[in-house]
Amino acid sequence: MNTLINMKVSFLITLVTVFASLPAVAQSNYGRNVAEYNLEGKLGLKGHDPVSVFPEGGGVTLEGSADIQGEYQGVVYYFSSDENREIFLANPDKYEPTYGGFCAYAMASGSRVDIQPQFFTISGNRAHYFVSSRAKRNFDREVADFENRADQFWKELSGEDPRL
Repeated sequence: MNTLINMKVSFLITLVTVFASLPAVAQSNYGRNVAEYNLEGKLGLKGHDPVSVFPEGGGVTLEGSADIQGEYQGVVYYFSSDENREIFLANPDKYEPTYGGFCAYAMASGSRVDIQPQFFTISGNRAHYFVSSRAKRNFDREVADFENRADQFWKELSGEDPRL
């Protein structure tokens, strides 16, 4: 009787362990921790076009359309044009927002804060987004320092290397 109980307990422990590890397996399929991203469901950037903020996309924040979308490693993005979707899909690492789409200024202080997509800065090939114009102005005063601090916190939080 004890053997049967021990077998059942062992089986339940194994079952719980397997199911508990499934989210980690799903995340590692992409080599990134999407569970730490600032998403609405699977939607990134609140439905805004990630290419539009770069010079080749016009340099302004544009809302995307659910009719023109693309998915990259578990995150769905909306685009304002088919051309922007194709640009993104050709080089998604360049166009995805830094820090999983959280405010770069807050990330530098060790916090996750939601963004307003109209507040952004392009630094090299990196699109940083902010919660407010004030956060953007503060970040823009010392970009290199804030990037270094935000990069470190993002690595601790998500386990991912920052986009460069």
